[in-house]
Amino acid sequence: MALSAAQIYEDAFLQGLMPDPRLTVSEWADEHRMLSSVASGEPGPWRTDRTPYLQEVMDSLSPSSPIERVVAMFGSQLGKTECGLNWVGYVIHHAPGPMLMVQPTVEMAKRYSKQRVGPLIESSSEIRERVKPARSRDSGNTVLSKEFPGGILLMTGANSAVGLSSAPIRYLFMDEVDRFPGDADGEGDPVALAIQRTANFSNRKVLLTSTPTIKGFSRIEAAYAESDQRQFWVPCPECGEFQVLTWAQVKWPRGERKLAFYLCPHCEAELADHQKGWMLENGVWRAAAAGDGKTAGFHLSSLYSPHGWTSWGDIAVEHGLVHKDPPRLKVWINTKLGETWEEDADRVDGEGLMERREAWGALLPADVAVLTAGVDVQDDRLEIEIVGWGRDEESWSIDYRVLWGDPSSPAVWEDLDNLLRYPRPHSRQLPDMTIRAAAIDTGGHHTLKSYAFCRSRQGRRIWAIKGRGGQGVPIWPRKPSTKNKGKVPLFIVGVDACKEAILSRLRIEEPGPGYLHFPMQRDGDYFKQLTAESVVTRYHKGRPIREWKKRDSDRNEALDCRVYAMAALQGLIAMGFRLNRDVEKLAEHPLKDAIAESGASQPKRIKPKRRVIQSSWM
Repeated sequence: MALSAAQIYEDAFLQGLMPDPRLTVSEWADEHRMLSSVASGEPGPWRTDRTPYLQEVMDSLSPSSPIERVVAMFGSQLGKTECGLNWVGYVIHHAPGPMLMVQPTVEMAKRYSKQRVGPLIESSSEIRERVKPARSRDSGNTVLSKEFPGGILLMTGANSAVGLSSAPIRYLFMDEVDRFPGDADGEGDPVALAIQRTANFSNRKVLLTSTPTIKGFSRIEAAYAESDQRQFWVPCPECGEFQVLTWAQVKWPRGERKLAFYLCPHCEAELADHQKGWMLENGVWRAAAAGDGKTAGFHLSSLYSPHGWTSWGDIAVEHGLVHKDPPRLKVWINTKLGETWEEDADRVDGEGLMERREAWGALLPADVAVLTAGVDVQDDRLEIEIVGWGRDEESWSIDYRVLWGDPSSPAVWEDLDNLLRYPRPHSRQLPDMTIRAAAIDTGGHHTLKSYAFCRSRQGRRIWAIKGRGGQGVPIWPRKPSTKNKGKVPLFIVGVDACKEAILSRLRIEEPGPGYLHFPMQRDGDYFKQLTAESVVTRYHKGRPIREWKKRDSDRNEALDCRVYAMAALQGLIAMGFRLNRDVEKLAEHPLKDAIAESGASQPKRIKPKRRVIQSSWM
């Protein structure tokens, strides 16, 4: 007879109160964990000596450790995901009890379950024997729920208050906490909600992992600051002195970043990447703060990535590609150094942007591979920006129009339709280019008219969108919603994520990846609107929350249009469009004869007077 959900949970609760085995998590992993070829680049038996720095992290999660909360602020390619999965396997096999795993969203939790938890169960026989197969309705094994003797593993998203606030749990694993939304369905901070569920267990264990994001708003950095702040010290193979690996000591021969080495600050030995194995094997974690005795914090950069994974040369090469591109440099600092990004300023100088305007004629610039449009719907007009996109999302403001008219009448929508259909001649010898995708705002007073316009034009990729602010909302959703009065596919656009990207890209000073080009036709009012918003900080229940606010007297339609045009590009990418591939195809088409003879294939900047923004990290 199948047990009820209440009986299963009661058994798990009681099991969680029983004495624990002496085996540590790392010992269990070395003895029982098998890495699947589906989810690992190095399939086969787990070996802690491959990533020695993970041993102390894992063993702090063992029942024998007095540590209650473990914080891992890690860069990428360091094995922190497998570390968490080893703990999950250990709990199922050796210390059963109720466990909750939280991903940023429910959708991500489902993917994590299928791509990570599923292979963990299938590839390790001791776990597979304990988790019921998903063969019937009463098996207890679903995508977000895995039952095992004495316990249950529940998985949910930080955006689901219901998933965060139900029954008590002993073990809590929160992954990528910096990507959690600021609020879970209006019920408060998801981290606090989840931790509250462990209150009934004196022997609880909580694991928080993440790469950090923005300074002052990073959950993982704040949690690490409250810990004992451990760093991994490794000895130099030449002089034996211990040190924390830092980016400042990574050097390379001029012009040959791939040959990067680590310069020991004590003996100035040039250490090769293959020597990392010995260094990691002999490394030790050292605490930099007293902490509360119950929270262990671990910070590790990708400079520690084992030999054969990410080399110092790989990191140096990537830095060379992004160091002049703030949006990509931010990702590099977060994921490679495992550090937060600190913005130089919350505002961009709109007047300064005017000084970098360029002159180009009626033809599309030679490097434009695709056009998108963003449409903002106002009570008496439609405002539209058409944007051309090149390699690595370098962009050109091709056209900006204001179509005056009442959006409740068809005339202004006919004008918009004609504008979106209009073919534009290119500098290269190829057919005139039309708009590949457009995002139409539906959040104003003319929602139904916007729906109607988009419904009949879905085949042209004219999409109905609605902006949503807040941390953790992606620029483009995995799938649209149809729960609206118009029964039209509605795409929820993460406007804050778009604005963050635009703000960062406006700081790029030289043409290239992410750079924004503007023609001479853009006036001061346009740039004032484009820079009308800035990030402000407010506190909700003691936690800082970033919000975008505009000056009361300023309009922001130009910013909204650019946000929507960027979202339309992301919509194309979500459909499989590869921007850089189309850019490469441009080279197959020579410039038009008149353009080639004049040498005017690219826009020319008019009288540049000064750089717009000075950035210490450029």
